[in-house]
Amino acid sequence: MYAQQGFHDSVESRSLHVANTIEQINQGKFDKFEIHGLSRFDDEKKVVLKQWVKTGVNATRNALGVYPSRLIFHLVPKKSNQPVPWAYTRRDNPQRIYLHVDSRFPLQKFIDDWTIYHEISHLAIPYLGEKYAWLAEGFASFMQYQVMGKAGILDGTPEQHYRKKIAPHLKWFKSDLPPAAIARRLMNQKQYPAAYWGSAYFFILADNAFSSQHNTSLARLISQYQLCCHARHGDVNQLMNDLDTLLGGSVMTKLLSEFEHQPAREIYPIEFE
Repeated sequence: MYAQQGFHDSVESRSLHVANTIEQINQGKFDKFEIHGLSRFDDEKKVVLKQWVKTGVNATRNALGVYPSRLIFHLVPKKSNQPVPWAYTRRDNPQRIYLHVDSRFPLQKFIDDWTIYHEISHLAIPYLGEKYAWLAEGFASFMQYQVMGKAGILDGTPEQHYRKKIAPHLKWFKSDLPPAAIARRLMNQKQYPAAYWGSAYFFILADNAFSSQHNTSLARLISQYQLCCHARHGDVNQLMNDLDTLLGGSVMTKLLSEFEHQPAREIYPIEFE
């Protein structure tokens, strides 16, 4: 059982929590981040890797806010045909991000790679458990391009990248099954790209609703969420309720219900124009 800070708390306790979080952020408590594993690389590569991680942290904070916990990275050498062939996030205490890297690549290749933005984005919301792993991966997949776009390091627009990534997987969602059931099945079958990008569509719909109905964005709301409600482990319904309370609407709870119960073919487009 993990204690959670959410809008179910009293107004007084919530206000104290927000004030305390803001004070800690202003004092720079969470500004520093840790990088482990640098001793495995020579001095020249250390400089490149440090700058890359710093760029990733700053870009993500610029889009999603400063998280109320220190970011901890572990770098593991791995020869590959890409700068970051594998990465994952562990929701331990403290939480950690593991990045397998091929240090032969130049700095710009690392900066242009989506992986670090994806992994740091995971930590913007609580761990939601295996049942909602599809939603967590959809969130990180959606946010990686929001972060990169705002930082000016994305070739093209986020929308162009979403269409390119999601289009090949729309076939899975031409179904009477609800999207959540389809995404869980895809995860179980290790069809990860289809599960991740099919689930990212949830957040595209949410972001569109935020923009058209509330003149805001999901990324902006997530940055506010860091101040009031972020918990390391949480319940998906609490997360949706907290975001809706910040929004002053019911976009997230309604959308999650639709993804759990409505036929996918009624939610997803047949194809992207």
